[in-house]
Amino acid sequence: MRSFLQKFVTEISDLVLARECIGCQSLGTLICAHCLATVQNRAHILRDLRFDDLAEDLRIPLAIAHRYAPPVDAMIYRYKDNAIPELARLLANLLSGAIAQIPRVNPQFDPEFDQLPILIPIPSRKSSIRQRGFDPMSLIADQLAHYGYPIAPWLVDQRGAGRSKTLGSADRMHAAHDAFRVGRIPERYAFNPIPVIVIDDVTTSGATFNAAVSQLLLAGVHVIGCAAVAGVRKR
Repeated sequence: MRSFLQKFVTEISDLVLARECIGCQSLGTLICAHCLATVQNRAHILRDLRFDDLAEDLRIPLAIAHRYAPPVDAMIYRYKDNAIPELARLLANLLSGAIAQIPRVNPQFDPEFDQLPILIPIPSRKSSIRQRGFDPMSLIADQLAHYGYPIAPWLVDQRGAGRSKTLGSADRMHAAHDAFRVGRIPERYAFNPIPVIVIDDVTTSGATFNAAVSQLLLAGVHVIGCAAVAGVRKR
């Protein structure tokens, strides 16, 4: 009920009042041309996630479309609070830019292989979905499906209620342990292991990606990379 009222109030205010740009508060539009140009000039941060506990020197690339800074942070925050379709489309577009940075090679290392990878969204906590009334990454994944990407909701969240925003890196790693399990994977995938990219909206320490990818690798999924809308450059 709370999420419905939030969306209703947002829609009514957009109709009655002039929209205010999320990035710079200028009136007249949800996102002004200047802020739109700012986020579309993507930073494309690239770094590696390490999985030494699974195999020696196992690394998987992580591509980030933009720094977690204004105006992207405000766009993500507003989208998660109000499920605004325009922002879902914009964030999906930014995420597609990060996805494109990940090298794609099929399991047989065929240079002619051009099939789009399967995208596996990291699900929100069940408590967050109940509070918001929707799963933000699920809607973004739906938008990416329009680009031709196959979407596979193979990850199942099993985290308890809580927020990871205020945790430090070590606490994030601990909280992410056993955060996910892998649901049913179609049998045909074993005979045609199409490359997979795991996607999320925001990443900081990479702990959530590490936890999700570890489970997928152990389940035999051919993960070739991770991609996020926004994040930080790890030093």
